[in-house]
Amino acid sequence: MANSKEISILLLLLILSSCGSSERIITDEGKVYEVKGNTIINNGEDVTGKLTESEKNSLQKLVNQKESAQSATEKEQETLEKAIEEQEKIEKKAQEKQKELKEKLDALQDKLKASEEARDDYVNIKRRYEDHKKEFEKLRKEGSLSPAEIKDREKELKKLKLEVEEAFQKLKKT
Repeated sequence: MANSKEISILLLLLILSSCGSSERIITDEGKVYEVKGNTIINNGEDVTGKLTESEKNSLQKLVNQKESAQSATEKEQETLEKAIEEQEKIEKKAQEKQKELKEKLDALQDKLKASEEARDDYVNIKRRYEDHKKEFEKLRKEGSLSPAEIKDREKELKKLKLEVEEAFQKLKKT
């Protein structure tokens, strides 16, 4: 069953078509006629009675051709508008997908950068620990460290070893 909106549109179309819509027709001879229902006007004058049945039929045929062409054009326009609308939806989805992929790429690059930084931090801290440890062992072998210096250096090495372990745990997380 048709809803009230469809009925309203149908009634409006019927009213408009019955209100004497007119068509302007140009013949092959270049004469301009205005056809309103069964009335044919030329230069503002009703010439319906002056035309032969053949001329009236010819004009009606031109009106029908014009209406058919207009109807076909309207259908094509509607089809193109729907295609444009569909294309816009596709483009919008593509833009959304592109944005999503860009966000994933950015997140992946951030993760990679964090991983590289964690690796570099670990390598630098471990190198610093190894260097301090070698220096401490060398100085201790030479006997050039006092007991207080040994205690301070051991404390420093313990602190550096803890930093190495923390850097390693951070590296494992990335």
